[in-house]
Amino acid sequence: MTAEPGVTHQLVQLTAHPLQRVGAFVLAALTGRQHPDMVSEADLQLAVRRMGEDLLDTTELEDSKAPGGFWLGASQMLWPNKKPLSHPIRGRLSPSERRGLLREWRTLPGPEESIGVPCTLCSRPACGFFGKVDVPLALSENYRNSTARGHDGMALCRGCLASFHALPYGCAISGGRATVLHSWDERFMAKTVTIRVRRMLRDATVAAGAFGAKRPYARQVAALNEIRGYEERFTAGVELIVFSNGNREQVLDRHEMDQPLAEWLRTKRHDPRFTAGWQYLLRAHHSAKVPGRSALARNFFDQPHRVISVTASYLLRLVADLRLPPGESPELQAVCYDYAIEVLDVSKSDADQIRDLASHVAELVSDDGSQFMKYVQAARKPRDLQRWLQRQAISQVRFTRKPDAFITEEQWRLLFDSEDAYLNRDLLLIAMLEKVHKLDPQWRTDDAAKRKEADDEAGTEEEELDT
Repeated sequence: MTAEPGVTHQLVQLTAHPLQRVGAFVLAALTGRQHPDMVSEADLQLAVRRMGEDLLDTTELEDSKAPGGFWLGASQMLWPNKKPLSHPIRGRLSPSERRGLLREWRTLPGPEESIGVPCTLCSRPACGFFGKVDVPLALSENYRNSTARGHDGMALCRGCLASFHALPYGCAISGGRATVLHSWDERFMAKTVTIRVRRMLRDATVAAGAFGAKRPYARQVAALNEIRGYEERFTAGVELIVFSNGNREQVLDRHEMDQPLAEWLRTKRHDPRFTAGWQYLLRAHHSAKVPGRSALARNFFDQPHRVISVTASYLLRLVADLRLPPGESPELQAVCYDYAIEVLDVSKSDADQIRDLASHVAELVSDDGSQFMKYVQAARKPRDLQRWLQRQAISQVRFTRKPDAFITEEQWRLLFDSEDAYLNRDLLLIAMLEKVHKLDPQWRTDDAAKRKEADDEAGTEEEELDT
């Protein structure tokens, strides 16, 4: 990005600190700029004044339950024990005293003000030392924190200080936590932060500071919707950061999603080949306690390999009841194999080897319902599956004239001696069910549409990234 004509240097610079980066993009969004390095001095003053006015609007309120009490409700989590907001002494202060303290706190030092040391984050001249009231999860300003002995707090320049003050506008706040999405993909940051700022400005106007918990893994669900709604190619992964800056409880939880998964989620949303498969993934993750979308979002961020294993377990449960390949089998096979190759880095040659073995198994068990169920039962335990495959390999040599081996040495290695053996065994089961489902009408069931009770939100989309 190139600075606006007339701006001689960048006032707001992106650093390696994820929360500062989010705040920097908030400053750009508040001033209508496309990128933080385009923020001018006038823009910076405008953003600081806007944020200050939002806090000044709370000075007449008695508590956070009153209309317009959003920032009061969030203050203990964001700015603990700040006198005009969250300190117990607030109730003894008059509105004018509160306004004076807020103006003193949120008046940005002038461009010429310097304390003679570089900013801890960007190395430009610092305007002061700051603690956790200004920098989330930093130490109190009464303690040294990454500064020389005798100094209080963290040295920050004006741009970095304003970025931390702007951070809450780029958050989603609920359940006593603030949530941000961070990425090294700056285009994604600009888009998603702009949307979150718009939502925060709306919510802060109408909400009264009630921050109750939502449904399970609501933060991951919201992040998943934003990632799926993004329209440009991801050039980096996405990190979901959940934090609380309170004195009683400081929290920093980080949930990372690598670039291949973020890009897969984005591109498959509009791919008609995977429409049904996506709905069935939601269904497979559904349980009595956790909706499918919530469990799937959790796995995408924290355990992406579990997406396949949960799907395989779901199919096994259905087969135990139906004694047939479930109607979901073809669509789940398509989406799971694509996911394994594109996201989990399973090579296409390995995937083809597993599918070839699945064809051999399907040809054998499709002629005999008891053999089908014996294989399904064996698939639950690696040792049982080994024995089953060994018996079929020996039987083929003894009783048939087929030139090809039932299972090759490489296929055996993939199933039992590779790092991804567990994943490969799940893929074998999923592919076998799909192939049996297609072999003969007697094995084909179109019962998938009947399982409405497990769909939770399978047929609807949550709120997507705004345009």
